Amino acid sequence: MGTTCLAMFNTRDIALFICITIQLCVITAGKLYQNITVQNILRKNIFSNYDRVVIPTIQDSFLKVNMRIIINSVDLDYEKSQMILSTWFIATWRDDRLSWNPDEYDQLESIIVDHREIWHPDVMAFNNVDANMEDDRTRVNSVLNSNGSVIWVEPVQYSVHCQTDTTHWPYDTQAGVLRLGSWMYNGNVLNLTTYNDEVELSSSHSEWEITNVHKERHVRFYPCCPGEQYIDIEYNITIKRKVHPYQSIIYIPALCSALFNLITFWLPCNDNYCKLFANLFNALFVTLTILVIYSKVPVVTSTVPLIVVYYTYSLGLISMTMVISMAVKEMSAVSKPLPHGVMQFLHSDYLEYLGIKINDSATDGHMLCESEEMNAQTVDLNERQKCAKVIDRICFVLFAVVYLILLLRFMP
Repeated sequence: MGTTCLAMFNTRDIALFICITIQLCVITAGKLYQNITVQNILRKNIFSNYDRVVIPTIQDSFLKVNMRIIINSVDLDYEKSQMILSTWFIATWRDDRLSWNPDEYDQLESIIVDHREIWHPDVMAFNNVDANMEDDRTRVNSVLNSNGSVIWVEPVQYSVHCQTDTTHWPYDTQAGVLRLGSWMYNGNVLNLTTYNDEVELSSSHSEWEITNVHKERHVRFYPCCPGEQYIDIEYNITIKRKVHPYQSIIYIPALCSALFNLITFWLPCNDNYCKLFANLFNALFVTLTILVIYSKVPVVTSTVPLIVVYYTYSLGLISMTMVISMAVKEMSAVSKPLPHGVMQFLHSDYLEYLGIKINDSATDGHMLCESEEMNAQTVDLNERQKCAKVIDRICFVLFAVVYLILLLRFMP
């Protein structure tokens, strides 16, 4: 008996749950159907005699369009000298022909309308390099409020000319100008205004950082159209490169090339191939570094980076080092007496500042016997090798000073 009652109780609960669920679905569907019906009636009423080509202005008045942009990211095309801006274009205006009373439409405050259904301002970039910008835009819907106000938010990519300056690459700062205005309407019909707040910048993951955005509203008069004012909003955008990815090809190669060249002057003068191979390796190293830099900065730019100028001078210093090394080697191999003034300098106290002993008569590669019967030819050879070492040390000091000046002048 108890089992039969429990089974009947479970069956009754299940039936009650199903009935409640069906009623809720019917109520929800009815409200949704009612809402769709209200929107259909509203759209039919406001668009019955609406002309989306005609600007929504009152006679002898102008339409105020408030606009602004949000810059999401920025990139730079060196080869084309273009600044590419990924933005959100936001515009608001009021179209009284599209207003309604919410009390008559079940308290409906706003609806979504297609871009092709209502009038939109023909705002575009005057200095955009793409003439078909309007055709390339991704048209999005707009929000229409009951008081007739329209909110239009659209993602737009602008490509504007930018005079690239790579002098201080990769610490370069670039500037570009974006001019937005109406293509057809003058200021007497369409009054473009902008918000007083600053331009909003979203987080960017590109290699460029937006440092400053300055906007100005201009009212221009042209000789062709006297009495007609044309309004545009100008954005002056300054960007700076994030240099951390490029530090590995700036400081370390520059210091290594300088050290390689200076070490050459400390190698033995009588070595036939050591200095030559060191100079050739250093020249190859600097050449490859220049090629790597130009892979990042195209040659078509109007300016040359200072870091490239540094490596160019460094390549010239390496060539001079090679010539000096060959000349010194040939001079040290000749057994002829040196001029009297050079001999006095080789035995002066100034050599101690170059790290050379005054009484050092040994050659750089051979230890001669210390006999009293050393002939004059051997003495002259030793003096020439000592003179070659002095020339290398003097060149080391001079080249070190030159490299220091180059690093301070051309390194960013």
